Amino acid sequence: MRTLILAAFTALVGCVNVDVDLGTRRGHYTEKAVEGDESASAKVALIDVQGILSSDQDDSLFSLRESQVVAFVEKLKLAEADKDVKAVVVRIDSPGGDVTTSDILYNELISFKSRKKVPVVAAFMGVAASGGYYVASGADAIVAHPTTITGSIGVISLHVSLVGLLDKIGVKVEALKSGANKDMGSPFRNMSEDDRKLLQGLIDQFYARFVAVVTEGRKGRLTEGQVKSLADGRIYTATQALEAKLVDGIGYLDDAVGEAKKRAGLGKFKVVMYTRRPGRLDNEYSAATVQAQPLFGGDLEQARKLLGFHCYYLWEPYLLGK
Repeated sequence: MRTLILAAFTALVGCVNVDVDLGTRRGHYTEKAVEGDESASAKVALIDVQGILSSDQDDSLFSLRESQVVAFVEKLKLAEADKDVKAVVVRIDSPGGDVTTSDILYNELISFKSRKKVPVVAAFMGVAASGGYYVASGADAIVAHPTTITGSIGVISLHVSLVGLLDKIGVKVEALKSGANKDMGSPFRNMSEDDRKLLQGLIDQFYARFVAVVTEGRKGRLTEGQVKSLADGRIYTATQALEAKLVDGIGYLDDAVGEAKKRAGLGKFKVVMYTRRPGRLDNEYSAATVQAQPLFGGDLEQARKLLGFHCYYLWEPYLLGK
């Protein structure tokens, strides 16, 4: 039925000229005070990192999914330009995502701190694992919610082989290639030992970078050796993470804001968020952005990514979708 609807709609669109101003539909970011003393000039900016981390965006007629990198950078720029922003809380509810997006978000946070010179506190919500923890390593302190799942420090990539299935249905795929390794990781042939060694080498390098980022972020609290002992992919509860010194405290979002206030030496202040839909923000637990999924093709896009070789800083249960 879904395929028939898509086919029918595609045929209809082929006969109609559709012109949508997506820029107008999206709008600009505006600031809204969500907690604290609205008369105060000092501000603590609350910025979200949510969902599976990806640089993908979709401005099609059927979806308005904004790139997490674009959204994060825009909000940091607004906070940086505002002299009244005295601290930032990065609220993280993410199992991680692709390696590059995780690293870009981390680097943007580090760069922001070097320019703005204000304290940054990470507030962990339900899940702040793998790439989510990677991003938090750029903060000055981490406060985990009492029921947070965190950790999963490491890299994962799944190799899907379709060889057996294609043999059964009588389909053969041949690759014309310039070198023996050009189709390395292809789902259309079995992985050789050389493939495995080369791909494992990539994963090992990404893992080493993850360990280095966490070691730098936990300087004075954990050594590189201690980080490596914790970075075997396991997940931790908030209590376990505190005992392992992966976080600095356990509390609620208000506690993370309080930590930012204390580090900034603030008296009266207000918590602000940056949103494209100000009328939908009621308090600091409101979502500032919506990561909408495509109306059609989302499953196919996920399948396409899984069939190729990709490295993720991601808690594995989310790799195939929840």
